[in-house]
Amino acid sequence: MPSVMLSDKMVKSAKSENGKRTMIWDSAISGDASLPGSFGLRVTGNGVKSWIIMFRIDSKQQFRKIAGYPSVSLSEARSMARGALMSVGQGIDPIKAKAAEKREIAKIKTVSEASEIFIERHVKKKNRSWQEVERVFNVYVLPKLGDRALPTVGPGDIHGLLDELIDAGHPYMANRLFAHTRKFFNWCAERQWINEPPTKNIKQPADEEARDRILGGDEIKLFWLACDDLGWPFGPFLKLLLLTGQRRNEVAGMKWQDIDLDLAVWTLQKEATKSKRQHAVPLSKPVITLILSGPHTGEYVFSTTGKTPVSGFSKAKLRLDAIIGELLVGQGDDEALPAWRFHDIRRTAASGMAEIGIAPHVIEKVLNHSTGQISGVAAIYNRHEYLREKTEALNAWARAVDQIVQPTENNVVNIK
Repeated sequence: MPSVMLSDKMVKSAKSENGKRTMIWDSAISGDASLPGSFGLRVTGNGVKSWIIMFRIDSKQQFRKIAGYPSVSLSEARSMARGALMSVGQGIDPIKAKAAEKREIAKIKTVSEASEIFIERHVKKKNRSWQEVERVFNVYVLPKLGDRALPTVGPGDIHGLLDELIDAGHPYMANRLFAHTRKFFNWCAERQWINEPPTKNIKQPADEEARDRILGGDEIKLFWLACDDLGWPFGPFLKLLLLTGQRRNEVAGMKWQDIDLDLAVWTLQKEATKSKRQHAVPLSKPVITLILSGPHTGEYVFSTTGKTPVSGFSKAKLRLDAIIGELLVGQGDDEALPAWRFHDIRRTAASGMAEIGIAPHVIEKVLNHSTGQISGVAAIYNRHEYLREKTEALNAWARAVDQIVQPTENNVVNIK
């Protein structure tokens, strides 16, 4: 079967021979011995052009149109052909696979059904904070749009969700909702469940400024006292966020198997960290006390089920804010605590360590940040070398927090 190296110019000028259907096979694919089939351009008698593949499966020769021209370019069509023919090489009939995909698409009727598949197939694989994405859908999207057929959701529906959050004074959540729904509807469009995402021409609903909120001394004391009233597991969990400066999801996923109580070190495996690096966190005595204050009934240190990491952070924060409000009233203070969020605790820990004299590069190591200045053998050496500095830093920070919560006449904090 003769073939030529197709070019954009050749495809554009291609015509049928004698008014009959004409096949022009592309040597870039057809001549590739690793691919079990051929790819080319089909031109009908009336000049309609299509991209096709030819392959043999189950001893039968098959032809399949994969796209039209000029809606799909030559380079795009080649990529599609390679994918389809590689499937043939794995014993998969792309025609039957396409039919199965269409049957699956036909089953997708509602936003609720599609979002469940989106979270299972995409979010859980791509986003370590997939529980938060799932929560956003469950709280804000599905109650309003869950029963709606995907193609019936329009820009007005998305604006309605976003405006409700903006009007309620939650611009940051509106931005998170927009980001998650945009990714969701783009994902649906890629699978041809909808023709066009309803979020396509919508802009981020609120401007965001870099966060610099930290808790002051009086706020830290209120936070600590409120955690006492909050109880297990969130009270000790939130205190541990403050004392270690680690990320919320990393602390939530703390496992007993990663804690060495004798060495007083918690080792986060690289798969459990945002930076994808193994990270050793020295444990001060107050932190060990918090860890041992709850039941040891499963894999995770902080858990409400004994089987999964602690979750439900938004509800816990609402309860904590309510307790803080009651404490303020009890102190005769009518002013509410200025708005804060969980990540501000990590920022507070970093700022607090800096205030008591911890060197910036040591704080970076405690937080598991990386400047990219140390690599190779030196990186391995420094990882162990800084364990001592990190231990001293977190012990000093624990003493500083204790002085804030339970001040004594001698308020000097010894770093070493």
